[in-house]
Amino acid sequence: MNIAVIGTHHDKTIFDKLNLIKNSHDSSLDLSFVALSKLSDKFIMTTINDNPNTTIVAIVKNTPTLIKLDNGNLIKSHLNWQSLTKRIVTAGRKSELILQACKLTDGMNVIDGTAGFGHDSLILASTGAKVVLIEQNPLIALLLLFEKQMMNDNPNWQKLLSRITIHHANFLNQDFMIHLPKADVIYLDPMFPSDSYTAKVGKNMQVLHELANPPSLDDEMRFLHIAQNQLTDNGKVIVKRPILAPYLANQTPAQSISNDAIRFDKYQF
Repeated sequence: MNIAVIGTHHDKTIFDKLNLIKNSHDSSLDLSFVALSKLSDKFIMTTINDNPNTTIVAIVKNTPTLIKLDNGNLIKSHLNWQSLTKRIVTAGRKSELILQACKLTDGMNVIDGTAGFGHDSLILASTGAKVVLIEQNPLIALLLLFEKQMMNDNPNWQKLLSRITIHHANFLNQDFMIHLPKADVIYLDPMFPSDSYTAKVGKNMQVLHELANPPSLDDEMRFLHIAQNQLTDNGKVIVKRPILAPYLANQTPAQSISNDAIRFDKYQF
């Protein structure tokens, strides 16, 4: 997977950090740095037009940012864990539907099998649980590793981040999964077609949707099968779905908790 990382000459140090992380995790990515005289939308669009088959990451204010061109408009998307600080501090079952569904306590083990930008995993880890993030897409996995490294420089985040482990891997790969410890909760949020959402997917998530493909019905069945084998006794699987989406693999859950937009389905085996 070829990735063009664009920025000014001053952004080369960020590229070097990304490349170092990539090399230390045996990533399949091929990163190249494109130095621009100025990181303006005009220059970014020119780079996209000159490299139509290459994924573009721009270094915007020291932050690796995914770039998507949509009807002539630029969409910029980044993980932005810092923006979740207040939410993480105040997170509880009264304010977070995900925590109502998972019912985590300090010291529990969680596997987030479809990590994405990692936002849900941070909320899960706010309970004191240990969370393993698994992300199949090599670019998103690289950005997760970079974000964790950068945020770990903040002393206020170090305790939380010490409970988080990130893997570039596929949850559906049993040869990988058997090496992970059993989990009290397995959390899954597999990508779903955009027409299942009651509102348009936010701009910050549109690039993520473009990089990930919805699983097939066979894959959905494998999600539940592998999750079942990975659970501790009395463990549970929590699946996040759009409110109008069918159940994962058409399997009826033991319980569902929902609001107007999303639903959390609980499976116990």
